[in-house]
Amino acid sequence: MSELADHPIHAETGISQFDVVIAGSGPIGATYARTLIDRGLNILMVEIGDQESRIPGSHKKNEVGYQKDMDKFVRVIQGALDIWSTPTSTTVIPDLGPSAWRAADPEKMINNNKRNPYQSEYNNIGGAAITRNVGGMSTHWTCATPQFLKGLERPVIFPDSEDEDDEEWANLYAAAMSLIGTSENEFARSIRHNAVLNALQKAYPERNVKALPLACHRLVENSPYVQWHGADNVYGDMFTKPSKVSSLGVQRGVFRLLTNTRASKLVADTTGDKVTLTHLEIQDLLASRYRGDDDPETHYKISGKAFVVACGAIATPQLLAASGFGGRRDQNRKQSLIPNLGRYLTEQPMVFCQVIMDQHLVDWAGDLDGKPEWWQKALNDHRARNPNDPMPIPTHDPEPNVTIPVSKERPWHAQIHRDAFSYGEAGSRVEPRTIVDFRFFGLQAAEESNYVLFENDAFDTYGMPQPTFHYLPTPEYADQTAAMMADMTAVASKVGSFLPGANPTFLVPGLGQHIGGTTRLGHDQADSVADFNSKVYGFSNLFVGGNGVVPTAFAANPTLTAMALAIRGSRQLYNDFASNFKKVDDAITPTPAEWYTWLFNEEDTNFPRHRYLREPHRVVGQKV
Repeated sequence: MSELADHPIHAETGISQFDVVIAGSGPIGATYARTLIDRGLNILMVEIGDQESRIPGSHKKNEVGYQKDMDKFVRVIQGALDIWSTPTSTTVIPDLGPSAWRAADPEKMINNNKRNPYQSEYNNIGGAAITRNVGGMSTHWTCATPQFLKGLERPVIFPDSEDEDDEEWANLYAAAMSLIGTSENEFARSIRHNAVLNALQKAYPERNVKALPLACHRLVENSPYVQWHGADNVYGDMFTKPSKVSSLGVQRGVFRLLTNTRASKLVADTTGDKVTLTHLEIQDLLASRYRGDDDPETHYKISGKAFVVACGAIATPQLLAASGFGGRRDQNRKQSLIPNLGRYLTEQPMVFCQVIMDQHLVDWAGDLDGKPEWWQKALNDHRARNPNDPMPIPTHDPEPNVTIPVSKERPWHAQIHRDAFSYGEAGSRVEPRTIVDFRFFGLQAAEESNYVLFENDAFDTYGMPQPTFHYLPTPEYADQTAAMMADMTAVASKVGSFLPGANPTFLVPGLGQHIGGTTRLGHDQADSVADFNSKVYGFSNLFVGGNGVVPTAFAANPTLTAMALAIRGSRQLYNDFASNFKKVDDAITPTPAEWYTWLFNEEDTNFPRHRYLREPHRVVGQKV
């Protein structure tokens, strides 16, 4: 393709070169944008998907209908997930009508852009998927934001100083929790939550059973409705107050988010000591509907001073591979600019079951004796309104949200709750107030032999190099998964009896959507992609973000940790920008407090006010 024209956004904004170009609009891309725009930087973000909610990047489960009927949201999640790699399959259908089309050669396999001819069923991560829309998976995630366990899951930023490492993580985690709005108190007035929590705390007093940390807030006290947080909470008021002046007296830079825009290729200048990116090639997917994918007038370039790729654990290395930096089939790794791209992939083995709460637990929940005033009022009000209801727990009692955190003795993360996933729909056959879900997440160590690579002659639905997985659990972690299954079965039995059809089961690899390691951070380029400033080794202006940067095995949900590392990475990017990427200091040093104190100071104009972020939309149409 000939030299591409500048994207019209350059002329529209009057900016010939954006300070930062970000690929990906989920919580991690949003973290980079939020922290940098309030320092006055001009930022251009591209998203391959559309804006699917009225508020950019908001959680779709905030719709009233989904909170009234959680099982309906299962379909939303299923529709939002595109599976990454599906092996080819036979064209033979034994019970097909004889007049229907069939392949002349029955040995040939179904092979279209939804199938990967290079993928083996044996070592696939069959559940791994991507969500392509503004906000990414944060538009339908669980909102669970636990911290990683030190000494097992948590990466080591400062290997020479344990105290310095502890302090850095404490600060980064606190900042990330403020930015996404984490709380452990939003279900404290749920009868079911307290019933399950109490039962498991009594059964396992030594295991720190507690409320699951969640990014959400209850709308008002005792309301059955919560506001689930997503990327929109990270963006804050960026879309509504573009000219805001910070407490430092700095006016926000220009921010534009281009939807339906495929990040196709990063273009680099390799003549200097370090590789320097000059621009991002993109495809306008809306224009391509009229002109076709190959029409040069649907492809443009976007110039930038720095580039952040935060498209997800597979799409991030996919873009870097499409740019020629490594990770392609038959490519010489040692001669690649990023030799470890896609390597050291980690995954979370999962087990799942559902139970119906035991009779004694329901009876205890419905007994007024010894219960706090709010509990008694809820029961009495329910009985007055529904005298014939055989279930004592109120109809709109919030669901349980309990966790048993990861420990070194039991290296798995437990979520004991009731939520919508792409699986585990209970349907109408049972009383929904009695159902409790058990999801246990294990870990798999980072092994060089577990990786994803990208094909040269096979492409995904959007025309990007097709990913192919090569993943097998190691014997040690396979044994841990078996122990995790036994533990989940024992824990679940303390709460209830298994729901028929939802007995303890192992889930398809990748179904947790928590792949890590594909763009891993580290202290040595020999086994890493980027340093602990999230800056890619050998590049002067390329940063990576997302779950893929986590280099360690982890069982807990990784979003909070990925956000913490993005806060740290954004500081390094700003330092590099301030020196015009000339006098760059890549030393791994503590993140200075002034970079994140706005996240703790309620007097700061940029303090995240999740509860007062915006008024709900009630009217469709023009204002008079």
